[in-house]
Amino acid sequence: MSVFDKAASGATSLFVHAANCTFKFIAAILLAVIKVLKFIAVELWDMIKSLGSGILWLWKELTESFRSRVKLSNELTRKVRKAKKEGQKEYITALVTFIGSFFFGENGVVYTAFNYTLPILCIAFLVGVVRFGSGLEYGIAVEYNGHEIGIISAESDFDSAARDVKQRVSYSKNEEALDMSAKLSLRVISDDDKFITAGQLADKMIEASDEDLTEAYGIYIDGTFTGAVNNKKAIEDALEDKLLNYDVKGIVRDVSYVNKIEYTKGIYLRNSVKSEEETIEKLTSKKERQRVYVAQAGDNVVTVAQKYGMTLEKFNELNPDVNTTLKDGQMINVIQTESFLPIQYIREMDTLSFLDYETIEVETSALNVGVVSTLTKGERGEKESKIEITYIDGIESSRKIISNNITKNPVMEVIGYGTYSAMPDDPDTCFFGQPMTGTGQMGWPVDGGWVSDTFISDRNHKGIDIAAPEGTEIYAAEEGEVVSAGWNSGGYGNVVMIEHPDGYATVYGHMISVYAVEGEYVQKGQLIGFVGNTGNSFGDHCHFEVRYQGICYDPASFLNTENMTEEKKERDKNKE
Repeated sequence: MSVFDKAASGATSLFVHAANCTFKFIAAILLAVIKVLKFIAVELWDMIKSLGSGILWLWKELTESFRSRVKLSNELTRKVRKAKKEGQKEYITALVTFIGSFFFGENGVVYTAFNYTLPILCIAFLVGVVRFGSGLEYGIAVEYNGHEIGIISAESDFDSAARDVKQRVSYSKNEEALDMSAKLSLRVISDDDKFITAGQLADKMIEASDEDLTEAYGIYIDGTFTGAVNNKKAIEDALEDKLLNYDVKGIVRDVSYVNKIEYTKGIYLRNSVKSEEETIEKLTSKKERQRVYVAQAGDNVVTVAQKYGMTLEKFNELNPDVNTTLKDGQMINVIQTESFLPIQYIREMDTLSFLDYETIEVETSALNVGVVSTLTKGERGEKESKIEITYIDGIESSRKIISNNITKNPVMEVIGYGTYSAMPDDPDTCFFGQPMTGTGQMGWPVDGGWVSDTFISDRNHKGIDIAAPEGTEIYAAEEGEVVSAGWNSGGYGNVVMIEHPDGYATVYGHMISVYAVEGEYVQKGQLIGFVGNTGNSFGDHCHFEVRYQGICYDPASFLNTENMTEEKKERDKNKE
């Protein structure tokens, strides 16, 4: 057998084996699917049979009574027919038995109706009880000293009344004479019952004491009883007059007392009732106390003394070691006048604040290596804010910003670190033995070299020639768009011309080869070509021109090599 035949035989055997495996795999999958479907079908059938059995059982249970009734009725009917044949007496007896069994037997109409209607009646009765109970109104009856004195809606009303009573009897010499215990019970409210408030409950409780009582107006400051008067209007008028005549600075709003003042008519101890004059004097009284003030930025002795209404003599007496200028965070002693009822007001103000600018550092080819300069000077921004200042007794208590409006955005300060590294071979003598002292607006365009011919000179030279070995790299002296790159038949040889954003243009002539591409935008220091001797040239050099609106200017006026000397020394030192 040849090698070809063996290979063919092996391939056939492999194919047959693969087909056999594939068939077995497909058959196994089909068998698995059939088993799954069979399992699902069996389970569904069992579920249907179980459901049918349940329905059949329920039907039998529901119709059992009816079937029994029909069976009994048929049996009694046969007995009546049989008795009718036997005689009238037997017929009447059988008929009475039939009627009694039909209506009052074990499976009779009355028995069956009772079984079906009793649950319905029970449910209806339960619903009626719930509806009746939910329609009732409940209250808490307060039993005090063995007598019911009123009904309240919540247990918290009794707690409030008990606290109120304790405050009222605080004027009594015998505060323990009044028992504060009471019995509370929940009960249904009738039409004759009425709820009472916590204040009314307090009146009823205090009436049970042996103290000398009278009806008056109790004065409560933030819920605390401070005394009672017979005429509350005189108190209200005096406090209102104080608000109207309160000395404020500037335009203010919402002048009011800090505390909540309430007048409650009720039963009070007679010795807690004071005259209107005495009460007004108490409510409008002031007292002084010493406190510590933490100085803030901008504070000085005069402003702090004025803030707290102190004389300089008093301030110096409390702070003998404090200088005129105060440090931020310094603690000093002051005298603060506090009112029994402090007055607060709100004042709106417009303020101007400054926003600090950020500073970033960037590397830039606009500067030579080693030169650090501010490219963009930072400027602070400005923000106008509308604020609400709350004063209590004339002293600032808090501030809240209502709105902010940035009127001037801060300008980021940019510090540039020079990366432009091109320089003459010897910056001190690159220009006929002298450094170049121009503006430095443009960078030295060649990686080395020196000026071999100046502007104009003896042949109307339009630029300067920078002599350097053939192949020396030439860089863009400033960023801009390459408007020309390639051969020039007018004597420049291979030349590149760049137009800069400030309107100037630079020309680089006699290159051995051009690297820049016409139309591209190049950065300062980017490679644009290599020194050569093409066109009207005698020796390897770069002819460098600076033009503005078509007029040529001396490139030496735009170059500065004085600041490159130290850099070159440092670079040479690093090479060694």
